[in-house]
Amino acid sequence: MTPLVQSEGELHLHAEVNTVSDADGGGAWFSSEHENVRLEDAGEGILRITLRPGARITAEDGALVRERYLALTGGTGAAVLLQVIGVESVSRDAVRFFSEAVTITAFAILGSTPVDRVIAHGRHGLPAPQCPTRYFSDEQDALGWLRALRAERVPELLEG
Repeated sequence: MTPLVQSEGELHLHAEVNTVSDADGGGAWFSSEHENVRLEDAGEGILRITLRPGARITAEDGALVRERYLALTGGTGAAVLLQVIGVESVSRDAVRFFSEAVTITAFAILGSTPVDRVIAHGRHGLPAPQCPTRYFSDEQDALGWLRALRAERVPELLEG
């Protein structure tokens, strides 16, 4: 059975940020002996966060995502396409980053299996994100939804 929650003491990663060249697809891999997370600018105010299949996502991974997200957005906010396909587990503290991130304007969570769906909806007792959040099994549908939300929000931002 795939564990959905792990103890923070179960896996300790000492990670550092490595930049990937444009020839490698851009973005940044957060790496240690395991590369668990990739963050990329998908354009149109959307950031893609890809969690490595088979990975156990920890609080350290969540902290690195937060740092890189803020660096890429300058703290102004962005919509997020969060790919959880094949992830083994996400710790409660890593989930806390996603549920408490106030500069995220929308979450499209992309998965493909029933386990991915459980991980996507598993907030571990934490509050729901303060932005629209939806699960998708099709990437183009997820990106279309994020773009539509952004289009609705742009006039609101110009008025304020």
